[in-house]
Amino acid sequence: MESSFELTILFTLALVAGIAAQVLANFVKVPSIVFLLLFGVLLGPDGLGWVRPQIMGSGLEALVSLAVALILFEGGLNLRLQRLNQVSGSLRNLVLLGSLLTLGGGALAAHYLGEFPWPLAFLFGSLVVVTGPTVVNPILKRVRVDPAVSTLLEGEGVLIDPVGAILAVVVLQVVLSGHPSFLMALEQLSSRLAIGSAVGALGGWLMGSFLLWSRQFLTEELRNSVVLAGALGVFALAQSLRSEAGLMAVVMAGLVVRQKAAIAERSVRQFHGQLVVMAISVLFILLTSTLSLKAVLALGWGALATVLCLMLVVRPLSVWLCTWGSDLNWRQKLFVAWLAPRGIVAASVASLFAILLTERGITGGDALKALVFLTISATVTVQGLTAAWVARWLGLDQGSSTVILGDHPLVEPLAELLRSLNQVVEVLPLPSAACWRQPAGQTEPDGHKGGSALGDEVGRLLPGSLQEVVLSESALLKADIDHAETLLILTRDPQMNWAIAELMVKLAVSAAIWTVLLPEMPILEGIRTLPISFAQLQRWAGYLEAKRAELRSITLPTLADLGLKPSPSAVASAQESSSAARLALLNPLSAQIGLEDPTLERLRDQFAYRIKADLCLPLLLVRPQRAGSWWQKGARPSPVGRLFYLPKPDMWRRGDCIYYLERLASPVEAAAPSARDPDLPPAEFLPQYVGGVKLHFDL
Repeated sequence: MESSFELTILFTLALVAGIAAQVLANFVKVPSIVFLLLFGVLLGPDGLGWVRPQIMGSGLEALVSLAVALILFEGGLNLRLQRLNQVSGSLRNLVLLGSLLTLGGGALAAHYLGEFPWPLAFLFGSLVVVTGPTVVNPILKRVRVDPAVSTLLEGEGVLIDPVGAILAVVVLQVVLSGHPSFLMALEQLSSRLAIGSAVGALGGWLMGSFLLWSRQFLTEELRNSVVLAGALGVFALAQSLRSEAGLMAVVMAGLVVRQKAAIAERSVRQFHGQLVVMAISVLFILLTSTLSLKAVLALGWGALATVLCLMLVVRPLSVWLCTWGSDLNWRQKLFVAWLAPRGIVAASVASLFAILLTERGITGGDALKALVFLTISATVTVQGLTAAWVARWLGLDQGSSTVILGDHPLVEPLAELLRSLNQVVEVLPLPSAACWRQPAGQTEPDGHKGGSALGDEVGRLLPGSLQEVVLSESALLKADIDHAETLLILTRDPQMNWAIAELMVKLAVSAAIWTVLLPEMPILEGIRTLPISFAQLQRWAGYLEAKRAELRSITLPTLADLGLKPSPSAVASAQESSSAARLALLNPLSAQIGLEDPTLERLRDQFAYRIKADLCLPLLLVRPQRAGSWWQKGARPSPVGRLFYLPKPDMWRRGDCIYYLERLASPVEAAAPSARDPDLPPAEFLPQYVGGVKLHFDL
């Protein structure tokens, strides 16, 4: 009973510490492994001594194997084969030739710089072959680079994990046998890859077929559980046929499931993504807590030189050779060469190797593990924290991305406006309203709370042609919705907005989802409503179609822009304040300097009046933004700044640039004032200047 309670405490501490590390890393926007390493060492024997994985015995090895299988299966699910065509040659070379180059280069560095004996040096080289999607993908979500670069790095992270792990096992068996043989190593490597690929392809096809077949009668939760059991079953079957073949099997199974059931597997991806976060959290805390700081310090400066050689010599040389003759330019190659952080698979296999070497009476297992963890720490910390800066320096950072989904006439003007501001915008058009099909007599969602099977609900609300557009894997891939920062849903029907928005929440889209709904419609968590009524949106659709609206802009100027001076009261208060406050006041670029408050308020009131009278509609507010995060000080600020969609005047500030649609008088209204819209106020109530400031400027 006492041992079971100790295991309960062990898992609880590991889970709490791991999730806390994930939350903290997400808050400060750094790779989660940085805090997982810190928390693991802090809770381990060299720290507080609260986490002692040794009490698990052989159970730790079983937990590591199952967790790694789950992580690799999830990586296969997230790999988009449709995008690999443009980098297929480079990816193949990185996975095959790059693995051998890293193996040899890492072994040479460990032997000559780290003074490791050749057997341990080759083991180290095989362990650092892998990169890992659990480290690379979070970095690429924060740093949006060219699609060819991100696809190459994501594909390498997923495919090289099983290849590198199997290669490491083969090298270990060669080392333990004491009789090195190239043919034996090649046979063992190829047989494991072949058996794993065959078992994984068959298992993935069966799971994908089951997902499509069972959608009509099984709940989503049960289908997700069946796929989880199937993935672990594929892993166990391949392992029973050939040791370590299960790693390749689960990756292949994930790839086939995504291709076989592209629509049905999205909920599976969300479910497995959550499991992977928990698995990484627990596993990394347990593995890191077994690390001895004394063993790391005992490695000396030679170990650091080994890691630097791996990062600055071996990786760039490997990328240069593997991408020779490709369409990648030198900037793209340099970014790929820089970003190669090691992750959970390297840590897991190194921990298992340390145990096996100790059991066989071979010394150096702890030193090997310490060097691998030093490599993980250095690559994740240095490359993860500098990836954004390197991408901007190389001109590869594409900034924020927006996907606009809908058929509203407002879509195209907004998309063109964003593109003129150097924003990446993709538009997913929908069929015309004439082809929409709704249940008879149903005009609103009937108090839907988001708990029903959304696939069936959307199937009733959306016609087949619309499902093909919204749910099509190729359409979503083309829009790169997985990396989009904002998703705008603008259609002519509020129910359509509601159904598509809930569908995107169900598909675990990471972008901020914005749409326009009716007041009585329930809203799922994750859906944000734009500050405009649907009736007003419909009226402006008519104005745009009748060509009675044009795009204009206004920048709320500073006093210096107007050629004005601060008021005497402001100067007097500045003289009484501190020097820092005086500098802020007298600096014309300061955010505190601008229109005098009464003038700014009058301008806001006038615009609010014009918006209420349906004479103008704000589309976009661009707020200048300084360089952001604490580790990016000195980095160049965003050329655009922060964007707000359909902003209300009460949130406008000095220095903001507002783009808005201005309603134009029709020829009938211009020729016959009596035919004017009754809601249109007299012209004398619509001044064109407020406090010497022109209300609009033509683009």
